[in-house]
Amino acid sequence: MNTPTPGDDLDIDAIRVLVVEDEPEHQLLVRKALTREGSGFSMVQFARDSEEAIRFARQMPFDVMLVDNRIPGTRGLDLLTELREVGVDAPFVLMTSAGSEDLVVEAWRQKVSEYVIKDSGFWRDLPLVLRRVVESNRQRRREQELLQRLERTNARLDALRAEMEDKTLRIAGLIVEAKAALASSANAQLATLLDDMAAVVQ
Repeated sequence: MNTPTPGDDLDIDAIRVLVVEDEPEHQLLVRKALTREGSGFSMVQFARDSEEAIRFARQMPFDVMLVDNRIPGTRGLDLLTELREVGVDAPFVLMTSAGSEDLVVEAWRQKVSEYVIKDSGFWRDLPLVLRRVVESNRQRRREQELLQRLERTNARLDALRAEMEDKTLRIAGLIVEAKAALASSANAQLATLLDDMAAVVQ
């Protein structure tokens, strides 16, 4: 399956967010924070449960996912596992009303990018949190791409080096054969030239 992935060339002010939140009041607060003029989010798509979230995530690319840990039928962390299994690799921001040390550890193990406690004013910081997560993820992708380019370049250089070594060995062999053929002849000048060539390729 070819799962769409967000383009790294998008401007940081064109962020697409999938929000998985079933509580209407919290939906309104998140919408208010992310759709304010100048907030920098080009798309804010809401899903009420894991089924909707997976359907949206497979239909279109998102730059980040903002997910409540308590959603109908499952947990946000379980949804993260399901999304990874279908090839969705957008960074994941987990929201929770009741944080615990065990939940933080589990979120860290599942490589959750950020952890947000849903206190009375949690929604105010969401734009900053999401932009920071998206920029960090894009930077990581750029670094991975540069590393892959470097590895491809090194592989090509290794192939060229091996080819040159092979050609050098073949030339050296031909010189040895030519010297042997000239050993009984009087062409001393040509023999000297072959010695010089042999010295070069050694």
